[in-house]
Amino acid sequence: MQNKKSVKDTAFLVLALVVIIGSRFMPAMGGLSEDAWAVLGVFFGSLIMWIGISIDWPSMITLLALGLIPIFGFSGTFAGAFGNTTVAFLLFTFMLVYPLSKTNFVRRCTIYFITNRIARKGPWYFVCFLLAAVTFMGLFISPSVLFVAFMPFLEDIYQVLGLKKGGKAGNMIMMGSAFCISLSSGMTAIGHVWPTMAIGYYTAATGNDVNQFQYMAMGIPTGIILIVILILIFKFIYRPDDMKDIQPDKAMSLRGTVPAADFKEKVILGVMALTVFLWVAPSLVQNVLPEFYETVNSWSTAMPPLLGCIILFVVRVNGESIMNFKETVSKGVLWGSVLMTAAATQLGSCLTNEDVGISSWLTGALEPLTANLPVIGLILFFMTWAVIETNFSSNIVTTTVVSAVALSVLTALPAGSVNVGAVVCMVGFAAAICNMTPAGQSTVNTVAIGSGWTDTKSMFVWGGLFAIAGILVLSFIAYPLGSLFIA
Repeated sequence: MQNKKSVKDTAFLVLALVVIIGSRFMPAMGGLSEDAWAVLGVFFGSLIMWIGISIDWPSMITLLALGLIPIFGFSGTFAGAFGNTTVAFLLFTFMLVYPLSKTNFVRRCTIYFITNRIARKGPWYFVCFLLAAVTFMGLFISPSVLFVAFMPFLEDIYQVLGLKKGGKAGNMIMMGSAFCISLSSGMTAIGHVWPTMAIGYYTAATGNDVNQFQYMAMGIPTGIILIVILILIFKFIYRPDDMKDIQPDKAMSLRGTVPAADFKEKVILGVMALTVFLWVAPSLVQNVLPEFYETVNSWSTAMPPLLGCIILFVVRVNGESIMNFKETVSKGVLWGSVLMTAAATQLGSCLTNEDVGISSWLTGALEPLTANLPVIGLILFFMTWAVIETNFSSNIVTTTVVSAVALSVLTALPAGSVNVGAVVCMVGFAAAICNMTPAGQSTVNTVAIGSGWTDTKSMFVWGGLFAIAGILVLSFIAYPLGSLFIA
């Protein structure tokens, strides 16, 4: 029965694609332009898919086809369908990452990091590679999803190493994992809400965009520096007295506990790689292949994950699509974040609208403070505000409020005196330094504390010290770095 449905769906899909693609080759005739024929092709192709396959995921092919029509483009298509590109980007990225979280990728990746030859040299080498593993995965997986998926395996690691609750080494590993997973959500904008929101606010207020490569060129080096500082804090200030209990060779027993990647997982990883390539590659070859850069860059950041989702819906394993639409939208999409992002993006645009007048009022109200501050003082002010607030309230609220005020104040300064884009992107990064209290990153922090391996006091004290380091690194390292890449 499943095979018959698969054959039927494939037949309707092929027919629909023939109609959609074929219409793009129709010349202007019969009183209809080439664009008109293209739109009609999408219309009839969509009807074929909706009637013959389903009304849900085939609609994504409709969006892709409309976005490829030059007169509309992807920005116009996403704005018409979702209100703005930011909401579309978050929705499709959440969907794309969900199948990855269901595979053994988290375990396999962690085992690869912690059982390599260098990681087995000693306890501190092991800790470094463990934190590197969760940070790497956190670059493209939601922190809440990653931490929940990682926790059972972390318990296995504790058991293999023979660590006991109440020990400083176990506490350090739990805190380090929580800090690094949260931090990684600020290092890239791939499936991460706060950096995406910050970029969206900046684009809405100024008309200038920040692509994935530009953000990562600032975010990833900054994150690496902070992780190095975190490890130094643990080693020379926290100084766990039971580090000798960590014998890295014991982790070798974890090898072989995870089956080899199957075809399904390889396809998912391949699609993720393609998506990241489309985000990053154009900026790397901008001067070499300017036409390629202009073409791909015009697709907007939401197009690559849309394409990735379509591939996962189309490719079938054992007669079933790799991605199940109902399961993905119910379990993989953080709808609260998507809805709040939609509302907050529009709210931020309204707050910075010149006709409303809030920007000029706010600039005047803060002038006694900002007038006597140098640029670095303003940056320190906003970074301190963002980091403190994100540790005691929602990351999304922090990004919304601080970004809106920063845009109002900084855009009023003389042109060229401060890189507004870099500062606003740094606000999105700062929102990820949020582990002092359970309110900062509710899922990650509460699960970490509830595990029994760490406690509220430890998270507050060492999370606070890490937050101070974050403020300084953002102000004195991330800003100059971001100014090199963000216009």
